[in-house]
Amino acid sequence: MSIEVTSELIEDIASAVAKKQRKLTRKQQKFETNRRLRNTRMLLEHYRPLTDHILLSEKSEVETMEYEVEHGTVIRLESVGKYHEKSRQLLKYINMALAMYKERCVNWDDLAYRRYRTIEWLYLSTTHLSESEIAKYYNVDRSVINRDKDRAINELSVLLFGIDAILDGFISH
Repeated sequence: MSIEVTSELIEDIASAVAKKQRKLTRKQQKFETNRRLRNTRMLLEHYRPLTDHILLSEKSEVETMEYEVEHGTVIRLESVGKYHEKSRQLLKYINMALAMYKERCVNWDDLAYRRYRTIEWLYLSTTHLSESEIAKYYNVDRSVINRDKDRAINELSVLLFGIDAILDGFISH
């Protein structure tokens, strides 16, 4: 059995391939968008433990130096030190982005400031509040606070990931 290859068949195949490629491209773009937002959310959710990790490493470094002086022994913890340094640099970058975001929100309007405070209370401050508690404080529905949180995460994503996060907004809408 043989199939006759006509120009119409070739056009149909090319059209099907192009359609499939466009679908895969949109799927990849959506994945990238979700990844950046998920990464921002994860950074916020792990902000307190990262801060503790840095404090632990500073305390550990002091104790290690004291032990080395006291016992005349050198302790090698290069791999652990690399993790601490990466965490320290990441936290420094996050703190700079958060400081810029806070300044922008404070100088913008009350709604922007509420978005910053929502992120602060949910993820950053030593006083952790739930979405419900924040909603009660502002006398709004919890869904408003959830939207504030999502919008703040989108805005922070731009500070953390730059132009890619901005383009994500155009692609996903």
